[in-house]
Amino acid sequence: MRKSIIIGFILAIVATSCVRDKQYPYKTSDFRTDLRKQLDKLVSENQLPSKDTVARNFLEKECTKEELLQILNCENPLLRIVAYRTLVNKKEKDYFNILLTHLNDTAKVTWWYYEDAADVFAVSDLMIRKAEDRNKLTQKEKEVLVDSVLLKHPYLRVSTWMIQDINPQERYYSIISKRATVRTERCGEQMSACYALAKFKKNEDIQLLKEKFIECDLDCSEWAFKGIIAFPDTAFLPVLTRYFEKEIRKKKQHSYDELKYFCQAVAQYRNQKSLAILKSLTKKETYPDSWYLPQNKENVFKAIQKFPSPLYDKIYRELKLQIHDLSPDFFESRKTW
Repeated sequence: MRKSIIIGFILAIVATSCVRDKQYPYKTSDFRTDLRKQLDKLVSENQLPSKDTVARNFLEKECTKEELLQILNCENPLLRIVAYRTLVNKKEKDYFNILLTHLNDTAKVTWWYYEDAADVFAVSDLMIRKAEDRNKLTQKEKEVLVDSVLLKHPYLRVSTWMIQDINPQERYYSIISKRATVRTERCGEQMSACYALAKFKKNEDIQLLKEKFIECDLDCSEWAFKGIIAFPDTAFLPVLTRYFEKEIRKKKQHSYDELKYFCQAVAQYRNQKSLAILKSLTKKETYPDSWYLPQNKENVFKAIQKFPSPLYDKIYRELKLQIHDLSPDFFESRKTW
């Protein structure tokens, strides 16, 4: 008898603990009838479309803040992100503090960020994107959020964009250094971390960075060039020479987008080797056709304008006669964090 009482007491404690620990206690059945119908419609969609639906518009027009906060603690993750997006759309003043309390919401939701493109994201990732959308966050809020994500929730996808943007700070060094060593399915995740690591300009990272810059996929070479611009150690010049010989001269140029950063990385060395590469990029005989030649000349011109040297004076004068009206934000990259 005594044993049965003890077992019953333990089971009661466990049951109570489970109830208390349940993070998302609400169901659609807990809400008023007209709201429940719209919530059930959202659940049946099973994804977050790129455009608002009737059900989502209903929430924005008809829901009180208290109801939205309850939906934000609903067991269905799609409803949680819809509720948060609605709070932001309604310009609730405490949307940032609400966000901070939900950064551990790692349930997955399919989001159609364009009508023809979708991916799976954590709810908290989508919350951050919504809060950041159209520069809703102040700089102080951004700093608090970066700290919270990188130090407590570095697994979130948005951390990749944060790492790319922020200035080097020692408290983030170990996180960035570790990520730079891990090869990922999306090469941009690792290589943008290498770029962030290069910004610290630490000699002990040179060998690692050189290896990663050489190994990186062609699609992510832009990050290698950005890293070399941030940390122009002479050890990285062979990386640029190798890319020029292997990818541009031998395989023949197949794009010009990454050349913007390649030219800047080369130009900052200001030596005979860099001059030879830059001159070759302005010559038609380097390519099987002239498709990319105008853009390459533009990239070389702006690179030596940014990193001037007497060595470049002649080629600069020649290009200046051919190039006009370049955008003043040519060197600027959009930064969020």
